[in-house]
Amino acid sequence: MGTSFWRRTTIDPPEAEFPEGEHVDIVVVGAGFTGLITALIAAARGSSVVVLEAHTVGAGASGSTTAKVSVLQGTRLSTIRSHHGLETARAYAEANQYGLDWWAEFCGSHGVDVQRPRAVTFSRGVKGTNTLRAEKRTLDALGLPARWYDRIDVPFPARSAVELPDQMQLDPVDALAALVRATSALGVRIIEHSRVTGLDVRGHDGDARVQVRSDGGTCSARDVVLATASPALDRGPTVASMEAERSYLCAFEYPGGLEEGMYGSVESPVRSLRTVPVSDREVLLVGGNGHRTGTAAGTESKIDSLREYAAKHFPSAEFTHGWSAQDFHPVTLLPKSGPMPWGKGRVHFAGGYSKWGLTGAPAAAGIMVDRLSGREPRVSFGKPSLTGVLRTSVSLYADLPIQLAATAVQAAVRPPRPTVRPIGEATADDGETCRVGLLCPHMGAALSWNEAERSWDCPWHGSRFSACGELLEGPATRDLTRYDTT
Repeated sequence: MGTSFWRRTTIDPPEAEFPEGEHVDIVVVGAGFTGLITALIAAARGSSVVVLEAHTVGAGASGSTTAKVSVLQGTRLSTIRSHHGLETARAYAEANQYGLDWWAEFCGSHGVDVQRPRAVTFSRGVKGTNTLRAEKRTLDALGLPARWYDRIDVPFPARSAVELPDQMQLDPVDALAALVRATSALGVRIIEHSRVTGLDVRGHDGDARVQVRSDGGTCSARDVVLATASPALDRGPTVASMEAERSYLCAFEYPGGLEEGMYGSVESPVRSLRTVPVSDREVLLVGGNGHRTGTAAGTESKIDSLREYAAKHFPSAEFTHGWSAQDFHPVTLLPKSGPMPWGKGRVHFAGGYSKWGLTGAPAAAGIMVDRLSGREPRVSFGKPSLTGVLRTSVSLYADLPIQLAATAVQAAVRPPRPTVRPIGEATADDGETCRVGLLCPHMGAALSWNEAERSWDCPWHGSRFSACGELLEGPATRDLTRYDTT
């Protein structure tokens, strides 16, 4: 698996030393969109903020996204309505409109180029069309200016479509770089290659503070915000109620011709398409083939099928990049932004955007900082209903093998480890052969080998490790155990 197309440019935050022994108002864990926007808003209100990033700025989904900012998100609004009611769908739509407006203002004032194309959700068959009509009815009920098409003129298979005008697309690395500049100007320190390995909440109520342990050192904070896609360090119900999903993207040199728009299909396998203006040319992005992390066989075919799709419908497009990303889908269908149950009100989490993190991140960050400032949040993602959550839980875990179904009910109890530890052997990109223990250090799940990305993946909560056991992402906080290969 290759590098994201967006990584043709780099982000270099100002050098900053770890605040060893210091006490700050807020430590943000994770330097993606959620973490940097949270830091920006909090610092603008006068808080002292440090951002700790395990890898580099935007190393996770933020630097690998399709970079669509849209209130129309497939058929998400009608799905939320069917599970939780119209008012929850309205709150979710308003939160995402807030995110769209926030990006418009930020990019306009910080020199980030954007385009404002229409968003289009399309169907390929009769069943998909019926699903799409439900989305159009929900958009109408919410008063959004949606338009219905019985047919759309595109070079790929499409039957009917729903359009929402004046949405947004951007270059995520440009946006991340602008956020780094803006936060740094407010005194925020961004420390890369500093993985948080432990949090200790000391004191009670208003006197509580959090000691933060990381690879780079130890500091303390009044509050800690986990902006880590899934809640790092958590072994309780929060991480257990989120499904990790990998999806794939390809970039192609493209002579043009696709009518302007950000496209996404209703039926599976999902196809997501958009173009990127680059100087005097265009780049076509084609994505899809999502699957639960650690459970799909033949992952090496995921990129191949996207290339075949492009070759068939865009024969003049020339492949340049293929990569993947990981997103988390909460069982409630709604993003999270609030305190963790185990942090005495001082440890917080924001995430779970179900692939729509660019739109949701400003809302989650705004909700977070409003709460930490003692203000009533201006927006909300809505309230899930119990019956809706139960319905989603059934569908979310129905296809899991029986030994993995425990994910849905895991709490803080650590599952027992077998007396004989499974060991796996794999060859790294540099040719080194490594033997590693195959129990995830997060909660003990057996890892599976991902051939396409040459990684060991956890099917429970999405932690991922290199062929030689280095932690790549997920709620785990340490590497796999390595064994001698001789």
